[in-house]
Amino acid sequence: MTAPPLFQSRRADVLGLRLHVRVAGSGPPVVLVHGLGVSGTYFEPLGLLLARTRRVVVPDLPGWGRSDRPSRPLGVEGAAEVLGGLARRVGRPVPLVANSYGAQVVLALADAEPGLVDRLVLIGPTVDPVYRGWARHAWRLAADSLREPPSLWPTLARDYASMGPRRVLATAGSALRDRPESRLPRVGTPVLVLRGARDAITTDAWCRRLAALAPHGGFVQVDGAAHAAHVSRAAVVAALAEEFLAERDDRVDELVG
Repeated sequence: MTAPPLFQSRRADVLGLRLHVRVAGSGPPVVLVHGLGVSGTYFEPLGLLLARTRRVVVPDLPGWGRSDRPSRPLGVEGAAEVLGGLARRVGRPVPLVANSYGAQVVLALADAEPGLVDRLVLIGPTVDPVYRGWARHAWRLAADSLREPPSLWPTLARDYASMGPRRVLATAGSALRDRPESRLPRVGTPVLVLRGARDAITTDAWCRRLAALAPHGGFVQVDGAAHAAHVSRAAVVAALAEEFLAERDDRVDELVG
């Protein structure tokens, strides 16, 4: 019986920054991109499921987790540029799975450098125009945290504390100014939008709108999940992502050795 895959830590130098990257599994590559204030740690439940058939790469973006902290916090476009540098190691388009703010980052990359990006899975993409304001968005973040599994709370608290209030606020400001709905019509690769049915940060109407804006978009609601559907319903999200990504399984390269 084959042992289940485990994550290993790697370091990757990208655009003068030292990134901490988790890697697991073998086969066609997929990159998982975390959200605001958190590190790649909270993608491990989904990543380990995908690693049964894929080479899974989970970076901590600059300023998060164990990656370098630039003197100035990176916004959406800056994070996308770094992610592009990592994706360029593949030498061909790579599929991306992203949650929340991470969805804004991968859309910015797909818009700026479409040749680096294969299919996109966007889980709870932000920022919903209904909550596009400091007070409203902060309140919805607090409300959603109570709907997430208690096992996720220590990870959220640790990662937010590690990032620090200055970086969190600067990054949140960039996220609130960003308009992912303006990018999606220009994204030629297929896009799957997933939303937890109990998500307090994104509305059903917003996620359906994003899927409709994509030239090749689809939408699925994940029952019983809040914003971090990849944690609370990891097996369901893994199955949906695998089915969606499987159409491009001819791409077999590794990002990080």
